[in-house]
Amino acid sequence: MTQQLILDFGAPPAPTLDNFVVGDNAALIATLRRLNLSNDSPNDSANAIDLEHRFVYLWGESGVGKTHLLSALSRPEGKHSFIHALDDVDRLDSVGQQAAFTQWIETQSDPSRRLLVAGRWPPRDLTLREDLRTRIGSALVFKIQPPTDAAKLAALQAASWQRGFKLPAEIAQKLLDLLPRDLGSLGAAIAALDRFSLERKRAITLPLLREWLQHEVR
Repeated sequence: MTQQLILDFGAPPAPTLDNFVVGDNAALIATLRRLNLSNDSPNDSANAIDLEHRFVYLWGESGVGKTHLLSALSRPEGKHSFIHALDDVDRLDSVGQQAAFTQWIETQSDPSRRLLVAGRWPPRDLTLREDLRTRIGSALVFKIQPPTDAAKLAALQAASWQRGFKLPAEIAQKLLDLLPRDLGSLGAAIAALDRFSLERKRAITLPLLREWLQHEVR
């Protein structure tokens, strides 16, 4: 097995619904887009959503994009948002569980609010107080499916097209073999490799990739 390198490419792009690799999560992303649309005009009857659709629970293993999606639906500081996000619900202590339960009740009583919750386990396996766990179980529940290697390769190719160049297939595979496989790291790697190529006025080839890796590791 090829050992993966740990490199620092700087901050990855800000998380959005558009730069999330959808893969087998099309129904989830469609729901979040509708939730986000209703957040822009929470009192608009055209964007009204059912009570159960105002609560969404995302679960899945570490690294599949739960925090990415919660961050994508949050608003920058200073802009009001009717979507409230609660991450890592499975790690809440008793005080945090009480706060989460209060937030749930407040959301339920205010039609303009939505609550997006994420955790590592399905509702039935959450070790939370029962009144909170059952409410999470009553939400729209989605298991986030991790992207396949094919989807990650496609994401690398898409990221390169966005930067105005075509990434050779063999280099995309090398990146997947050598680098951390989370999509944020891969996207940041494309940006860093592009900068390296432009600085040296050379096309992205396997020799350039090897030179870039040596440069980054030092």
